[in-house]
Amino acid sequence: MRGRFFSGTYLNHVDAKHRLSVPSSFREIIEARSGSKTVVLAPAEHAPCLIGYDLTHLETLHAELEQRFAGDFGPGRSNLARTLFASAETLSYDENGRIILPSILIEIGELAGPALFLGAGAYFELWAPARLLASEGIDPRLQRTVRALLQAKGI
Repeated sequence: MRGRFFSGTYLNHVDAKHRLSVPSSFREIIEARSGSKTVVLAPAEHAPCLIGYDLTHLETLHAELEQRFAGDFGPGRSNLARTLFASAETLSYDENGRIILPSILIEIGELAGPALFLGAGAYFELWAPARLLASEGIDPRLQRTVRALLQAKGI
């Protein structure tokens, strides 16, 4: 294992049954951090992708929300709580590391086919490769990496 942070770039595929294999290095990190075979996926707040993390990161987000608003249950807290938790899906993976993506996450992430995992430290991003390549401001080195992965898989 390369530490307790998500790093690396991986390309897998969402199959007809909505199954997607979580990269083994990501599963190692999830299990080391949370002690479970469970990943949380949610729409990213500032990018057209999904983000993924372990259950302890979900607990950290909740603790930060509680600390920030300290008993204030007004609209600011409610809006942020909805952003963080309403669309988050907790998914267990099987012995082969596969999760079953809910249709809503497939739709939000445009993940019918190839799925690109990008390590981002405390969390990872899950992109439709074409969506990432079409996004502005993406580092050209990452674009080359993604194109090479797509080519290697014949996509």
